[in-house]
Amino acid sequence: MRLSYLDIKNQFLRNVGQVGSTETNLLADFDSNLNQRYQLVWSKFRNYQSQMPFTDATVVSQQYYHYPKGTSMIENGVVTIGSVRYPLQTIYSQSQWDKLNAIQIQPSAIPQFIFPRRDDYGIWPIPQGVYTLTLNRFIRLRNLSVTDYTTGTVTMTHGDTTVTGLNTTFTKTMEGRWLVITSDADGYGYWYRIETYTSATEIELDSVWEGSTAATLSYKICETPELPEEGHIILVDGVTADYYKGVRVDADKAAQFENSFWTGDQKNFTRDINSKNINGGLIGLCRTYNSRDDRHLIKRQPKTYPPQFKVWATTIS
Repeated sequence: MRLSYLDIKNQFLRNVGQVGSTETNLLADFDSNLNQRYQLVWSKFRNYQSQMPFTDATVVSQQYYHYPKGTSMIENGVVTIGSVRYPLQTIYSQSQWDKLNAIQIQPSAIPQFIFPRRDDYGIWPIPQGVYTLTLNRFIRLRNLSVTDYTTGTVTMTHGDTTVTGLNTTFTKTMEGRWLVITSDADGYGYWYRIETYTSATEIELDSVWEGSTAATLSYKICETPELPEEGHIILVDGVTADYYKGVRVDADKAAQFENSFWTGDQKNFTRDINSKNINGGLIGLCRTYNSRDDRHLIKRQPKTYPPQFKVWATTIS
């Protein structure tokens, strides 16, 4: 089940017996712990679920390019020249990258390798034209902090991406958040990501509305975790454990919710990802989605380098 920031907070308050609390210190502690747990989960969860493509363009004679906002690492990519897409081999070795850049004459005008660094990435050979790059990146998360927006009503049109608001004040910052219809109508309960902001009364979804055309529908626009939906409840367990560790010292309850965070079972103290006794929690989530192989294929340099990769020069006497 997809949970919004407000859903997570309300579930946490129920867990700790503080339903409806507006106590400033408690809520500030919740926000801090929530985002620490969110980043922890994300750091353990790096796989295809945490990837998102983006496009860039080469610049003539420029080798290095900054990551776009929200990027932590490049996984792989392709370069498009004309109508042909050429895969880029990813290099993770500084030594191998230095050897390529030591070659005095470029063997090809077509980019062949990509070298991810902390804040940017390199292309080799250095591009000699303007080409389209399509790169697969690991995204960097924004902290969760924005409560649900429910003001006014909306009109949804079957087969259309436009959401038309009545008495709404949509904003640019809503791009990337999620919209869900809460009226009892065809399409109720399905989540759609917001693609673009048009005006205070109009936004565009990233896919068409598949429910029936209807007006004056209640809705909510939410900030939600960029995790598979079944993993959202893990964050509730995590922040509840932090509450019992700190604000209200209760070692037994802290341990129970910590176990639930990792294993889905309050009595399971195991932290072994290979344990057959774990089906839930963060460990279970990682095991479910890591089944898709995301290991890097490392190509070993041949003992005899092919001619196009040799450093050579011609001497004219």
